[in-house]
Amino acid sequence: MPAAFDHPYLDLARMEMLRRCRLLPRGTAEGSFAGPHRSRFRGTAVEFADYRQYVPGDDIRLIDWKVVARADKYYIKLYEAERNLLSHLLIDSSGSMEYAGAVTRTESKLAYASRLAAALAYLVVDQGDQVGLSLCSDRLQDHLRAGAGWTHLAALVARLGQAKASGDTDLGHCMGEIFSRSSKRGVVVIFSDFLGIDESFWRGVDLFRRTHNDVLLFQVLHPEELELPELSVARFIDCEGSGGSFTAEVDVVRQSYAAAIKAHLDLVQAGAATRGCEYYLARTDFDPYPFLKSCLLGRVR
Repeated sequence: MPAAFDHPYLDLARMEMLRRCRLLPRGTAEGSFAGPHRSRFRGTAVEFADYRQYVPGDDIRLIDWKVVARADKYYIKLYEAERNLLSHLLIDSSGSMEYAGAVTRTESKLAYASRLAAALAYLVVDQGDQVGLSLCSDRLQDHLRAGAGWTHLAALVARLGQAKASGDTDLGHCMGEIFSRSSKRGVVVIFSDFLGIDESFWRGVDLFRRTHNDVLLFQVLHPEELELPELSVARFIDCEGSGGSFTAEVDVVRQSYAAAIKAHLDLVQAGAATRGCEYYLARTDFDPYPFLKSCLLGRVR
């Protein structure tokens, strides 16, 4: 990694605690050049897969002469090829991701998601794989095709630094557009508060799961969204949609709010579990590096 590489979202000194972590596929990878992950493609790696009959133009070094002696026909050996992993990071950049707290201030949900994404992108590039990025609200705000190398990582992190939270949420529409641009399968990582999702979002997840992509969901929330702060009166603002607001005594709505946010969390987790996706709750008051380490090591276990 070039020593001059630097960005507020990527603390290289603290990345040291992730040096043993990897973003690995649970199934087969499908990349564009040789890499460290097993693929469904056939090649000339070390693990034998199958035989097929020789045709002119095949490499004669792959002919199995023992089979030729028994069958009196020419057969070549097929091996499991190894391909690089393709990862794609999808970040919700809608208006609600701007929230950074009213009483307990943290960085915004978008900034926290970007920090997690930058760390994952670093790990992917460091292991010789390819990573892409999409920023989504009710439309695809930015899209960086998957690439490898430190120059590509620098471009990706720069895109994260330029991201602004605005607009409504329509992740389902954005995922459909991203899927139409994808030709390879691998790992899709989604960072969002998932506050405005509907059935179209889950249909988007299903698109990727049906084509054997691993899908990881990071639900990024501020602690005040999980438990209302100790205030007498608060003004509640819709960051998306109508942009309306109302004022209420916090203790009057606390119980009903707690039930509503629990139901929402349960809904997202159940949707993820039903589809075989991995789910992580990312609070913006968590230190991102040990949190990400626990997620990745837990995934391996």
